[in-house]
Amino acid sequence: MTADRTRPGALGTKPALAGGQAAPVPFRVQLVATDLDGTLLAPSGDLTPRAIAAVGAARRSGLHVVPVTGRPPRLTWDIAEQAGLGPLGVCSNGAVIVDLERRSVLEVETIAPEVAAHLVRKSREAFPGIVFALEDLGSFVLEAGFSAGAAWQPLGEARLAEVGDIISAIGPGTIKLVARRPGWPAPVLLVALQAQVAGAGQVTSSGLDWVEIGAPGVSKAYAMQRVCDMLGVPVANVLAVGDNHNDLSVLAWSGHAAAPANAIPEVLAIVEHVLPANTDDGVAVMLESLSQGA
Repeated sequence: MTADRTRPGALGTKPALAGGQAAPVPFRVQLVATDLDGTLLAPSGDLTPRAIAAVGAARRSGLHVVPVTGRPPRLTWDIAEQAGLGPLGVCSNGAVIVDLERRSVLEVETIAPEVAAHLVRKSREAFPGIVFALEDLGSFVLEAGFSAGAAWQPLGEARLAEVGDIISAIGPGTIKLVARRPGWPAPVLLVALQAQVAGAGQVTSSGLDWVEIGAPGVSKAYAMQRVCDMLGVPVANVLAVGDNHNDLSVLAWSGHAAAPANAIPEVLAIVEHVLPANTDDGVAVMLESLSQGA
């Protein structure tokens, strides 16, 4: 579903909230769906005191503040608790819906093992030298050579396992495949795999040095629709915030869309509101505005 940007209450311009100061938000919001890395979090991957305070004020004013992240649940629980996010959350680019207050998994969308294996073989034929990892609820499994020369950090991930061939690790709990081709920037591989996969998987990128493939049709927008159904919130009253390729679906789906100034050009081109960058607590600025107007 694509939001109608022309309906009453939806702004067609891209006003910036400059100087770190709160500005009035002229439409009704019940739920903020915010990305974490590159958006709510500082470049260090941490929450700032201002962000924690702003989320708390928003929640006390009656707003839901739902994290919508590429991170798996195990790398989301602590940040969500520290910030007071909730009550629900979307992890793994839409493959997992969680209850943050109970630290429980509500729904999981996995890739069928035969589909995942087919995607790996097809990608290897098309792009020699491509290497893979996969993620399930418990761990991150990578092929030997996956991390060679990579500009990525495992985000404190302790549950790493290495295999010779990722196909041997594919099982019924696989949530997503992760692909790298050393020497290829992630945006280049993203476009190439989108053409190659052609509907067999959901291909996106979160800004790291890799491309992610989930089950067909599973995206942040897909999961947020489920969250809205659970919470009884109409899409028109959702404000989504994100900065990268994996946020495009939820930004297009939501009633209102914003991005920090550090977002990629493709994101900035479709949002209504440009916030200060994540170096300047842009999401906190927005949440403060919403809390004051609640």
